[in-house]
Amino acid sequence: MKSIGYYNGKTGLLSEMTVPIMDRALYFGDGVYDFAFAYSKKIFTLEDHLDRFFHSMEMMHIQPYCSREKLKEELQRCVDLADTDEGIAVYWQTSRGCTTPRNHVFPPEGTPSTLLITVTSLHEPDYSVPLKLIAEEDTRFFHCNIKTLNLIPNVMAAEHAKEKGCQEAVLHRGEYLTECAHSSLVLLKDGVLMAPPLDELILPSISRKHLFALAEKLNIPTEVRKITMDEVWNADELMVLSTSKLCTHADTLDGKPVGMKDPETFAKLQKAYFDWVEKDTGHRMA
Repeated sequence: MKSIGYYNGKTGLLSEMTVPIMDRALYFGDGVYDFAFAYSKKIFTLEDHLDRFFHSMEMMHIQPYCSREKLKEELQRCVDLADTDEGIAVYWQTSRGCTTPRNHVFPPEGTPSTLLITVTSLHEPDYSVPLKLIAEEDTRFFHCNIKTLNLIPNVMAAEHAKEKGCQEAVLHRGEYLTECAHSSLVLLKDGVLMAPPLDELILPSISRKHLFALAEKLNIPTEVRKITMDEVWNADELMVLSTSKLCTHADTLDGKPVGMKDPETFAKLQKAYFDWVEKDTGHRMA
């Protein structure tokens, strides 16, 4: 497929697109982003991603580049330009502007924000293979609920996981679980789906939102409360959720066996999620 780039109304092949050197995303990571996937040119649950994107902008006091409806049109236009019915990864971000000199304070009121979109091939994971995890102290700042461009601690944790032959890092602050480097982590214990409370330390995961809604439909009990790392180690299942991973589980943490004790409940939740994707996009998940 053709990888498509978009910047402030201009579209083209991603390899040929450029970004102004004054973009505040380059200087300060002063922006927010979101990510979704599409099959058969249909973006899955786009409204949920737009809700989070506009909420992140509101918390950062960034004026939207365009209206919500206009953004939907531009995202769909980029997806259509990719000229494929296969899986598509749709990424978009905004920054506070690209026309004023470097200065830590906000640009003058009325300075237009930016919009960047990329459309690339989606790499669907092998859902039959459980993930390998490591545990890492969560050193991020206190605005993790904003999907900000400032991701250095996440990048470092993800690299540490890769160096140890793992696919994800489980983050914790002291004894309490937060989330993963680029995913959400939820637990199954005694038939209950459990997750930490959403606050300034955790990104409001859309996949987590979806899974809890599916659990309710399946009459699987849910619980939201502080979760200790001891509970992570002793969970029946560790479930890693994200837009790119969707819903998978893990079998090791720091090289030691974890989870894999409630395959029936896990399979029920995963199948419900896969069925939803197929019903909405026509794509049959593996």
